[in-house]
Amino acid sequence: MRLTKQVLGVGRLIVLLLFFILVAVPAHAVQVHGGIEGLVIHQIGHILFAGVMLFLLILGLKNHWCGAGWGRFRCFLKLIIVWNILTFTGHWLRLVIDDGKFVRLAGKTVGFRIESFVDAVFYLASLDHLILLPALICLAVALRQWKIATEDNR
Repeated sequence: MRLTKQVLGVGRLIVLLLFFILVAVPAHAVQVHGGIEGLVIHQIGHILFAGVMLFLLILGLKNHWCGAGWGRFRCFLKLIIVWNILTFTGHWLRLVIDDGKFVRLAGKTVGFRIESFVDAVFYLASLDHLILLPALICLAVALRQWKIATEDNR
């Protein structure tokens, strides 16, 4: 009886997943916010996010958080602050970048011409994932270390 319920539960889950896959609509990685007010609100989000991460970093240093995972968590906080600053800068610079600098083929952007210092900063800011990914890895390692430490204390 119990096995039958588990099989039915797995079957329902598979049907539900198939349903979501079949009715899904494209979700693009970069979506435009509505007008300048959308960008301003988005930028406020970056400021608040960076501010909270800075608050946690200061709180951790003040309270001497140490032990398994805390070093990686501090690394995560620092990288997220840098990521927010970089992304914030890239969003604002996009307003002054000429659309002619983007190389397009068949309606898709395939390149970007760097002709000035501002262009180079904008291009480097668009590589923000090179900071975000290591930050998330640091967070995952910290969470894993905390989990192992918690299991050892039981």
